Amino acid sequence: MEIKNNFVFSDNENINLFTKIANQLWIDKGASQHNYTRWYNYYFDNKTEEQLNILEIGVAKGRSIYLWNSCFKNSKIYGIEINKRATDKELIKGCKVFIGNQTDEKFLKKVCKSVPDGFDIVIDDGSHVTSDQIKTFGYLFKRLNPGGIYVIEDLQTSYQKKYQKGKYKSAVDYLKGLVDDINYNGKFKCNSFDRVIKKSRKLKKYEKTIEGMSFHAGICFIFKRYSG
Repeated sequence: MEIKNNFVFSDNENINLFTKIANQLWIDKGASQHNYTRWYNYYFDNKTEEQLNILEIGVAKGRSIYLWNSCFKNSKIYGIEINKRATDKELIKGCKVFIGNQTDEKFLKKVCKSVPDGFDIVIDDGSHVTSDQIKTFGYLFKRLNPGGIYVIEDLQTSYQKKYQKGKYKSAVDYLKGLVDDINYNGKFKCNSFDRVIKKSRKLKKYEKTIEGMSFHAGICFIFKRYSG
């Protein structure tokens, strides 16, 4: 292993590309810290050659933007960052970063208008505040393209009081409610064993649009249906 410009370059060829680049740049998504890249490789590896629009919230210096740009060679990478002085121009080269607050709907509307084809992947690595995560999800998920993936990182903050703001106790608590939504039979016909549900009801919006959800330590992947 050698070090160049404060970045670590691993000689382990067996690790996936997401983890390798994250480890090189000391991104906390990598194996040495949160190890989210294990799951990014699992869910995104078959998409790396596609032409996607990818948005990450919480760019900071821009190392994650560099990660996505390196792994998705044919995609367009976008970012949202609240601090205009935070980003390193070299790391975000070739990518578009919007400066603004992730909970400002007027700002988010401008971001979405700037990308008329919509987003295929959205990754929330922003403030980690419960109310911010929920509000941002509520706005952007309905604008996510069919078959898209919405990711919320650092859900361990749901159990830290300083991040617990808003109507819901935590973002995890909110996401548990979505699990109930997508597992309820709604207006679909029930078989003879589903005696608990005696009457159908109108589907909630997330019953119509969420295909499934996957939880891993500190991170959740929410999959949008192709039709709903």
